[in-house]
Amino acid sequence: MTDQELRDLVGSLALDTQALKTQIATSQAEAAKRDEDLAKERKKTERMLRELGKQIGGLGNKFGLFTEGIAMPSVARLLFKRFGVEDFAVGRQKSMGADTIELDALGVVNGSRMEAYIVEVKSNLRSQDIAQLHSIIPRFRAMFPKYAAYKVFGVLAVSKANENALREAWQEGFYVIGFKNHLMRFREPEGFEAKVF
Repeated sequence: MTDQELRDLVGSLALDTQALKTQIATSQAEAAKRDEDLAKERKKTERMLRELGKQIGGLGNKFGLFTEGIAMPSVARLLFKRFGVEDFAVGRQKSMGADTIELDALGVVNGSRMEAYIVEVKSNLRSQDIAQLHSIIPRFRAMFPKYAAYKVFGVLAVSKANENALREAWQEGFYVIGFKNHLMRFREPEGFEAKVF
């Protein structure tokens, strides 16, 4: 190889190296632009998902209110008939300091029996609903000292419940009121005894 050919080769390599550097820089700029565009799209998607979550939550709340509206007259009638409830109040809420308790409904039998029926209405009974009612009962006595000496019972009024959820509620000693043949009625296995809290 002659000196001239070597110089031409080195010059050609230098040009190729410069072209490669330019191509790499262009590719990096394009990649950075794509990353920026993807980040914008990701933020937009996250924003849309948050909004969708709010909308779904809103539908869930509306369905819950709808369930309460449909269930309460039947629940009141069933508690009056079966337990002789004298007072039935929907939407009991009380605050003491930083603590607040909200009951979907409360049925009370005064006199010698002194019983309180805490009602929670759920569209679809789940384990966390049973746990929620369980957590309300001890707070109920503290928040409503008027009923401290009363026997307290838990009642779950539900639109829908699978067999596992029903068994769990019964094992915890809660009454369950649900739909059967398009009517709300007590649903309990033979020999069921509610727990007195």
